[in-house]
Amino acid sequence: MKNTIYIIMLLFLTISCTEQIDLDLNSSNPQIVVEGSVANNNETTVIKLTNSVNFDESNIFPAVQGANVVLSDNLGNSELLNEISPGVYATNTLTGIVGNTYYLNVTKDDKTLTSSSRIPNQVAFDTLRIEKSNGTGGIGGMGSTTNYNVFVSYFDPGDETNYYRFVEMVNGEIKSSYIFDDRLSNGNYTTSPLIRFNRNLSIGDTLQVIMQCVDENVYNYFNSFGNLMGGPASSSTPANPYTNIKGGVLGYFSAHTFELKEVIIQ
Repeated sequence: MKNTIYIIMLLFLTISCTEQIDLDLNSSNPQIVVEGSVANNNETTVIKLTNSVNFDESNIFPAVQGANVVLSDNLGNSELLNEISPGVYATNTLTGIVGNTYYLNVTKDDKTLTSSSRIPNQVAFDTLRIEKSNGTGGIGGMGSTTNYNVFVSYFDPGDETNYYRFVEMVNGEIKSSYIFDDRLSNGNYTTSPLIRFNRNLSIGDTLQVIMQCVDENVYNYFNSFGNLMGGPASSSTPANPYTNIKGGVLGYFSAHTFELKEVIIQ
């Protein structure tokens, strides 16, 4: 019996021991990060360029200034973008048209990044609905809170594959985005919940939702973030997200439709 107790104590001490591990977070050369989109809402197209930073540095991403940024389309139109603020490049005339493919070319020093994206057919944003319910909150579940559930509805065309992105904003500030495909809803009228667990809304707030029809590559980019967070279907080691930027490893370029709906919280 004494031998058994001794063995158990020895195992416990062995398991309880900890070893200090020094992580070698290798520094890397800055990478150009592209954030850009062109939409069919007649708004100015903006491309934002920043440099990545190492893990142990602050989350302040330096602007990439003085780059040569060109946007063109499949109809032969082309425009050199103006740098309207550090690292922010904008068009003067070229806007998005449904069905057109857009090409982005970024050159900075000896680095060239390219991408292309097509604006898919537009699917109408039918309704934006908010349901309010009372719940409990606070310490030990005491007290009451007001929960807001957001739903979007649209009719998915049955003769094509569709990808959607919804962007949720409160009082003009982006709060979250959501992506859907039509694998389970092809050809059907669809109502989808926009699930967000920290949706804090107050009376008088303006909640806006933008519906974007995006191409498959853009869908894959935003979908990759779910895999990075280690969702149920993910067992891989975290890495950089998918990108549709050739010559680079970070960022995206999206050509998409645009339709906005809003409600005032009552």
